[in-house]
Amino acid sequence: MTSKRRPVTYTTDGVVVRTSNFGEADRIITLVTPIHGLVRGVAKAARKPGSKIGGHLDLLKHVSVSVRETRTLHGLSEASTVNGYRSLRDDLDKFSRASYVSEMAERFSVENGANQPLFRLLLDVLQALESTKNPEMVARFFEMRLLQLSGFAPELSRCVETGVELEPANHLYSAERGGLVNNDAKPIGETALLPASLNTIKLLRFLARSNLEQAEAMKAGEDENRQLSRILRAQIHQVLDRGLRSEAFMDEVRSRQYKKDATGEQETRSQA
Repeated sequence: MTSKRRPVTYTTDGVVVRTSNFGEADRIITLVTPIHGLVRGVAKAARKPGSKIGGHLDLLKHVSVSVRETRTLHGLSEASTVNGYRSLRDDLDKFSRASYVSEMAERFSVENGANQPLFRLLLDVLQALESTKNPEMVARFFEMRLLQLSGFAPELSRCVETGVELEPANHLYSAERGGLVNNDAKPIGETALLPASLNTIKLLRFLARSNLEQAEAMKAGEDENRQLSRILRAQIHQVLDRGLRSEAFMDEVRSRQYKKDATGEQETRSQA
């Protein structure tokens, strides 16, 4: 006669990367944790007024929570907030980017798969987004470092088609092959090649070796920013074999901000 395995209960830090309502008053919470990887669990009565746990398990909060393992959804209890990143909720642009990086962290995590470097990266980037004046480059840094930590670092020194070291020039980027392609060595039949100017390549190489503070201080023109975003996103899509839900929200917020800034500049010129 086999005995039933006793449920395991542990306490862990985690970042809330997804929430959804469940039943009449419960909430399903998904956390990225350093030791246990992706953790999904039910917070009972979390939506009831006066719930002791509900206020701590909001999206993008860094929390400490007690987890009771089960065969399906774990049970979550005794949560406390380590860092609520409150200022992210007061800035829609930063909140949209924080949602984007948290979804990437979720997609690159697995259940019971320890990944302390990824967890540390997520905390550092959420912290940086609270105060940064360059959220665009903070997001680019997260994309690059995430690819590196996951073993999918882009090849930026040699042509992935020929293996030859690249000359300083404009080239192309192949997400399918995972790196830069010499203009004279376009793979036959591949139609998803992306332009990569010399300046963009320099920025990619700098991102690949920089720390967060250095990346945050990077300056890039509009064209380079656009190429950086397209290249790194394309590589992430290739790895995941899908896009991210949060991208549409982030792009919409950014588009509105650009229009607002452009309108402000026109009004300033007309008053001069």
